[in-house]
Amino acid sequence: MKNVIVSLAGECSISRDQLEKYDFIVGVDSGTDYLYKLFLIPNLIIGDLDSINSKTLDRAKKDNAEIINYEVDKDKTDFELTLDYLKINNAKNITIIGGESGDVDHLFGNLLSISAFHKKENIEWKQSNQNIIFPNSELIKTEGGKVFSLIPLSNLNGVSINGARWNIKNENIQYGSSKTLRNITNSDVLKVRVDTGKYCLIIQN
Repeated sequence: MKNVIVSLAGECSISRDQLEKYDFIVGVDSGTDYLYKLFLIPNLIIGDLDSINSKTLDRAKKDNAEIINYEVDKDKTDFELTLDYLKINNAKNITIIGGESGDVDHLFGNLLSISAFHKKENIEWKQSNQNIIFPNSELIKTEGGKVFSLIPLSNLNGVSINGARWNIKNENIQYGSSKTLRNITNSDVLKVRVDTGKYCLIIQN
């Protein structure tokens, strides 16, 4: 799988012109509804299907989408099961939309699920006003004047940031530290190196 998009249940603020062309399109339960609103035809629907609109499900069946249906009582969320599927199928470039509202445990659960999944993939959780990025490269394309934060999801060793108002070089950032929050890009390429540890970037659109 080269270029995958995954649509989650919950609010979806993204517009079609903010998206690209995708090789494989996944609807996670009622997240499938957003795909059709964005003129994207799902290749796969996955989940316990307890919230998807019945008309959407019928339409997806007519469009020959593969449907993987799980029991409602299970030990993993629909999104975790989707990430398991993507790992088995070696997805490397993953865009996520939806999942922006609802209970806070869902929001944090989704973020931590991505963090646990992320190894060498490039993952972007796209929203209308910001992107949450788990990169697979030190170089991140952006624009000058964009507010961004590096969020440490564990203790980080050997952190360097270049291309920002406040650059740092080879520093250790503790889990929970606010030192790398609310920085500003000053070029169209942001360079971030982290020797060890889990993190994500939140960049203003």
